[in-house]
Amino acid sequence: MRRHIIIIVMALVTGAKALAQEPEWEWSGITTDSAYYEIFTPYELSDGTVLVTGRTGYLELWGGHYNYYTPTPTLMSFSSDGQELSRMQYPKDGYSTYVPFVLENSSGEAFLFITYSPDHDTCSPNYFKNFDPQTDHCILGLYKLNDDLSVAESHEMEIPIDTFEGNHYYMPVACGQLLPISAFVDTDGNIVGAYTKTVSYDPEEIRGYDSTVFFRMDFEGNIITRKSYCGNYHSGGVQKHHHRHIVRADSLYLYYGFAYDVTGNDQSNLAYLDHDFNLVRTRNYRHPNAVHPFSSDVFQFMNVVRSPLGTTYLTSAVSSKDDFWCHATLYEYDDAVNSNGGNYTPIIRYVERKTVGIDSPADWSCVEILSDNTLYYAYTLKWMDYLSDNWIVIEHLTPEFNTISTVFCGEDGDRKNYWAYGIKATEDDGVILVARSRKLNSGIETNEVRKYSANALDGIEEAHDNGLKVAVAYPNPGKDELNIRTGLKNAHVEIYDMSGKLVHSQAITGSVTSIKAETWPNGVYVWKVVSDGKEAECGKWVKE
Repeated sequence: MRRHIIIIVMALVTGAKALAQEPEWEWSGITTDSAYYEIFTPYELSDGTVLVTGRTGYLELWGGHYNYYTPTPTLMSFSSDGQELSRMQYPKDGYSTYVPFVLENSSGEAFLFITYSPDHDTCSPNYFKNFDPQTDHCILGLYKLNDDLSVAESHEMEIPIDTFEGNHYYMPVACGQLLPISAFVDTDGNIVGAYTKTVSYDPEEIRGYDSTVFFRMDFEGNIITRKSYCGNYHSGGVQKHHHRHIVRADSLYLYYGFAYDVTGNDQSNLAYLDHDFNLVRTRNYRHPNAVHPFSSDVFQFMNVVRSPLGTTYLTSAVSSKDDFWCHATLYEYDDAVNSNGGNYTPIIRYVERKTVGIDSPADWSCVEILSDNTLYYAYTLKWMDYLSDNWIVIEHLTPEFNTISTVFCGEDGDRKNYWAYGIKATEDDGVILVARSRKLNSGIETNEVRKYSANALDGIEEAHDNGLKVAVAYPNPGKDELNIRTGLKNAHVEIYDMSGKLVHSQAITGSVTSIKAETWPNGVYVWKVVSDGKEAECGKWVKE
């Protein structure tokens, strides 16, 4: 089966790409000293056009750290052969915003769904009190787009919001906001979505509680059905996460909520809603090792996809409340309304991806389904000191989560932090991956759009031809332990010093092979992974 892969990934690595050809096409955007641009979510329209949503803002260096101001929704479009067609921003005076959603109606017309909230950042030139009159509401907006991404029609709804400003360190994100959760076109051709309306945080007195609102809207901006649920949480209990939290399951909507959300004070709520968003039942979902949601693992940066098997795939960076380190995890839940499991949603299977030791391998992870029911699973592989190489990992998995192939996006010695923001399966069984990185020695941030060949994940040579790796070494530089991560089978690793002397050889028996290096002198070593008798990958590793 032909798998056509479009990958949006951070690049601009220092130096040449060893043993790698250039991708079919690419686009890159670099953060400047006064502006930043983040790309988050890819979409593919019915005519093959690729749209990428994001946000643009401004930054300044303060106290050794960058402060970010005035996030503005941004949209880019690319032709099927990688030509940038248009780029557009959608600012509003006095408002800040999150990343918008792209929607397409039955006629192939593109729309943006955006929420705008008063900008409470007093350091921002877009601070809402800088304008007259001062805003006292949020905006729920649906915008029909022309081919050049300009707004052809505008449908806006004003929603009153709490604009109280207390003396709080996190005031810009702890004041009243309208946070988008999900938006998609349902089977009846209308838009189904959800947003959370937050109250402002007052450390002296609770000002109320946040509420989550589910709605059905037509493409003229008319609300057909709306239902609001108020929880017993406040001050932005629902934070900015991935875009997809609602899936359609026959006649029900399944809403995978955030911590302290919608129906009660338990963490990680799954709400079953009927066609009119009436609550049918609730459950909790959790990591298998959790003893109790309040004492163990926390889901964050979530993404949910309905499988063709009547189950739901969920990705999350699961962090323990004990040490706060994140593990990229992919779950399959048996979330049929009458499935056995009581108050907790049964887990069919899961895979957990992490490095070894104390680490933070993923802030973002995402999954998409191909036409043969196999999966692409993408996540970020990090090391805790943030000074070593890290990688974006793309795995091709069977429906049972067995690995078919694994590739890595990144370069040895580039000293960059990567974020794998999102992926989207295309009509021809390709995948769009959205990513970004920050160069550690300069703080420069870069986004890039790359199209890879159709068979980029099929084999070792195909991966190399597209600038991808099939094995990586980390942490690099390192100290007493060298880890080799690969999805290759029938393989072993060889380590050489710079004189060419073989200092270590070890069979690869799992996804991560750990090698003790305490007795090795400091210096540069060459590692090689040999698979089926042929060199599959190599690189340099520095022991400090």
